Amino acid sequence: MKLICAVILLCEVVTAAREYYGAPLGPLSSLHHGVSGDVYAVDSRTLFIKNFNYDGEGPAAYFYVGNTKRIQNQGAIRLRDERGSSGVIRRYRNKDITLSLPEGKTLRDIKWFSVWCDEFAVNFGDVSIQRNFEFPRPYKLAPLRGVHAVSSDNIVVVDAQTILIPNFSYDGEAPDGKFWVGRGDKPTPNGIRIPDENGRVTPLQRYDRKTIVLTLPGDLTIFDIGHFGIWCEAFTVDFGHVKIPSNINVPPSLKMLGVSPQLWY
Repeated sequence: MKLICAVILLCEVVTAAREYYGAPLGPLSSLHHGVSGDVYAVDSRTLFIKNFNYDGEGPAAYFYVGNTKRIQNQGAIRLRDERGSSGVIRRYRNKDITLSLPEGKTLRDIKWFSVWCDEFAVNFGDVSIQRNFEFPRPYKLAPLRGVHAVSSDNIVVVDAQTILIPNFSYDGEAPDGKFWVGRGDKPTPNGIRIPDENGRVTPLQRYDRKTIVLTLPGDLTIFDIGHFGIWCEAFTVDFGHVKIPSNINVPPSLKMLGVSPQLWY
């Protein structure tokens, strides 16, 4: 019965899981050559463009960011495309792309993003970035404290599907301890098992101040849950948990962006 309830909850959460690409900056203005798309800030130095379109007919179009009042290439920064190429950008049709600012630059340093033609000094489409814009960043939670020597330093929500537990300890003596999440502020038998750092959902073994990274399964995100902790499934006992605030401003995961880790630069 416990397993059936957990499966039902997981199915409900996955069904309700929203698309999330980061903090929205707004749509690209469609000025020339069919440029369009919705721009998001993934984190302090990464942009994501959903359904990007460009007809590829411009003679020397590039992605640019800058902090000038007027959009231009002088004093601006040319970005590499999603493949890491610095060449003229090609045709795009409803393509999702991820672009990175160069090292040492963040969204705090720029006022606009543009598809710009160097040859004719024309802005094909742009979006502005507000001065006090809050870009997504990892979010620090409380430390774990509980029975069976459960403890940790402050837990960090790295992105919408990744949880970092620094210096995690647990004596491993309970028969059925699991990493556990669910709706609401406190664990219940209707929660969801979270695979350990090795991808297993077997009872947890002993940990002694080990730093581990956990990934939420499937399409489950941090926005779908209200707590994270250690739960004994056999005896329905809470070994320690932390609350997760709603609507925290964290980056999307690579999976949510459709980006493979080897393409993240």
